[in-house]
Amino acid sequence: MANKKITHYNIDNIVAEDADFNLIWGEKGNGKSYQVKHKRGILKYLETGKRFILLRRWKDEVTTEKVEHYFADVDVSKLTKGEYNCITTYRKSIFFSNYDPENCKTTRGEKIGYVMALSQEQNYSGCSYLDVEDIIFEEFMSRNEYISNEANKLMFLYSTIDRKRHKVKLWLAGNTVSRVCPYIQDWDLLKIISTQKQGTIITKHIDTGSQDEEGREIYAKLAIEYCKSTGVSSFVIGKAKDMINGGSWQSDPQPHLPKSVNEYKSLLKIIFLYKDFKFIGELLQDEETHDLAWFIYPYAGEIKDRQIVFSDQIRISGFWQRNIYDTDFKNEKLNRLLYNTFRESKIFYASDQCGTDFKQVIDFTIKK
Repeated sequence: MANKKITHYNIDNIVAEDADFNLIWGEKGNGKSYQVKHKRGILKYLETGKRFILLRRWKDEVTTEKVEHYFADVDVSKLTKGEYNCITTYRKSIFFSNYDPENCKTTRGEKIGYVMALSQEQNYSGCSYLDVEDIIFEEFMSRNEYISNEANKLMFLYSTIDRKRHKVKLWLAGNTVSRVCPYIQDWDLLKIISTQKQGTIITKHIDTGSQDEEGREIYAKLAIEYCKSTGVSSFVIGKAKDMINGGSWQSDPQPHLPKSVNEYKSLLKIIFLYKDFKFIGELLQDEETHDLAWFIYPYAGEIKDRQIVFSDQIRISGFWQRNIYDTDFKNEKLNRLLYNTFRESKIFYASDQCGTDFKQVIDFTIKK
């Protein structure tokens, strides 16, 4: 095991796509961050003189200590041929620097970039960054929470940096922690990532709503890369091991039907549509014991008229509801049935991933 060859990530393939926005995700520790900061940050500056922006989500992620630690694995001395030996930050700018261990003194040299927090996006709106051609957004997929209207904030910041030059490349790097991510929803990527295979790059063009001088629509190009697995375990255990070791989407164990679905009678089907995720909720009855159970599974079809839908989308329809525990159907028997049966102990999922996604996207709490 110790001699097993590791497949390190290489950014060159997605760079060759020449996309405006680049999303790179996969297992933890496969080299994504190193490649992005090394080739699209430091090497790009050394080759062209163009600076970069290191972007994180929250203000407490862009402290001097954390940013300098982020660059600690870069061999600055080798890249600069001995001119500098470290990278430091000062007033949210990033510098090549020299550290003198004898005097414990650091001297700043060339400014190579900037560091920003997306949560403070509006603070940068009046500034000029015409020296920047790359934005590196680290950990764009979150295990915890996102900023309100985050995808829009990122586009506001992008427009501030690019200033209609059409030169700035956006690099979003993250681990496969959750498919419930605002960029996946806002940029309509769910169908792509649900079927994308590891080691592949898929491109997509999105209408910007603008036209060129000849009246032709202008499209932004997205490149989405699901990184190939390193093939080597990080020697971790627990629920996150598949993501950390192989790049699988992180999911939590979920309850599954105790019997084959064929041993149940279908009584009712409803649809859940939240954050563009669609699921069928099927109320089943055990043909032997007559016990009731809800079975949740992904749905890829179209929603038809007169189908019962629970959704975060607002529709003027008696068939569309927001919360399964607060319905106003004219059929009181149906209202009581949904309220009394949709309970944690009676809900089962087609897969762990299905159950994880379902619980993360719905905006009501499942009752016990």
